[in-house]
Amino acid sequence: MKISRRTFLKTTLGAVLATGFPVFSPPHALSKPKRSVREFRFSASKARVNLGAGPDFTAWTYNGQVPGPEIRVREGDIIRVALTNHLPEGTTIHWHGLPVPNAMDGVPEVTQKPVMPGETFVYEFEARPAGSYIYHSHVNYQLDQGLYGPLIIEPSHPREVYDREFTLLLEDWVMKDGGGIADTKRRPPMGMMMRGMMRRRGRLSTRGRPLLEPVYDGYAVNGRMYPAAKPLIVSKGDRVKLRLLNPSSASIYDLQLAGHSLTITHVDANPIKPVETDVLRIGMGERYDAEFVANNPGHWLLAAREGGFGEGMLRIPVQYGGVRREEPVAPIFRRGLRLAAYWDFQALYPSDEAVSGPADRSYPQTLSGGMHSPFWTINGRVYPDSERLVVRKGERVRMAYWNHSMMPHPMHLHGHFFKVVNASLPERRWILKDTIIVDPMERVEIEFLADNPGDWFHHCHNLYHMEAGMANVVVYES
Repeated sequence: MKISRRTFLKTTLGAVLATGFPVFSPPHALSKPKRSVREFRFSASKARVNLGAGPDFTAWTYNGQVPGPEIRVREGDIIRVALTNHLPEGTTIHWHGLPVPNAMDGVPEVTQKPVMPGETFVYEFEARPAGSYIYHSHVNYQLDQGLYGPLIIEPSHPREVYDREFTLLLEDWVMKDGGGIADTKRRPPMGMMMRGMMRRRGRLSTRGRPLLEPVYDGYAVNGRMYPAAKPLIVSKGDRVKLRLLNPSSASIYDLQLAGHSLTITHVDANPIKPVETDVLRIGMGERYDAEFVANNPGHWLLAAREGGFGEGMLRIPVQYGGVRREEPVAPIFRRGLRLAAYWDFQALYPSDEAVSGPADRSYPQTLSGGMHSPFWTINGRVYPDSERLVVRKGERVRMAYWNHSMMPHPMHLHGHFFKVVNASLPERRWILKDTIIVDPMERVEIEFLADNPGDWFHHCHNLYHMEAGMANVVVYES
């Protein structure tokens, strides 16, 4: 007899798990399972791909596909990935969001030397904590050329009940010129370059002019553009889990499912008190787990407006089994819809950390650039000539962002989760994240515990802003 996932979970975890939406158990009450080693072989190479709409084009791929293969393991497993480079230049893999050991973080010239053509490098680390993650190259513009994929760590003891699960990677592509990747030879005019250099008074990097950010006009889910995107098939009554991952280079999405609301349960792999919303905003590098009840049979679109300068819309069909296939109904983006914000979230499990008084160190981080200059800066400086943020193990470190520019910046800290400081909530309820959008003219503060020694990259996850200088390094001193 075929047993459904829900029946299995009810039997093994107890009927109490079926009564809530979603349902969790305190992690400290769970025993550690036996660890196993999960091995994967990745080949980085060029390959011809097609997104289901538009022509074939050459992308940079893991194992000849875009996105790369899904890595799915159990919490506590050892992940071992052997990366062989068949590209014409050096490459790496960064495990976005995971607090891996420093030597495994995959940032060229910060945590490792690039893996050069013909070489093989082995990444190995423990899969912890459970959640939705991304892996991607951290060399130059290789992310924009296709080098990314999903990493899913399932909990050692399942604490949620759902009937179907879908992992969705939201991707931006440049299709106007008959290709799928940005033109990596585009440079700003020399006049713009010179004005930028004069304004920065010698503080600029000498590594060369950054590229112009492209205008994206092709949006794909799991490497397929609508209408070629594979539909999500559900049945009436299903509780459906969506793992929403944004590896896009420069696109923030406002995501809405026609005919349904979404319930957000995790932000950047960390559980929160469930929040129901109509629209979910997801920036580059962010991951959200969301759920919905399939209680409105039909043929619908899960769609997203791009929140920047892109053209077009990301779309994927959601179809109920047994419903006659017809043109799916698109969501209507209008005033009055619920849009969940960081300040609406609360950590599901209260922090046990004793927090009192000011942080041990505080660093203001003024974000600026883009005005008649190709460079983007933190505190007026361009990486690699930016300041080093020095910390000591065990310290509480606060970073105060102030965005002086007219563009949003999803700021990402490697090797750590940070608390989003929310003055309206008790400190123990602050959520944990690793990437946060700082909107134009907005002030946001985060705080992290320096508990993972090494040199850690900190940067805007808009690829073109990062490569144009908006980055610095957190450095542990002894």
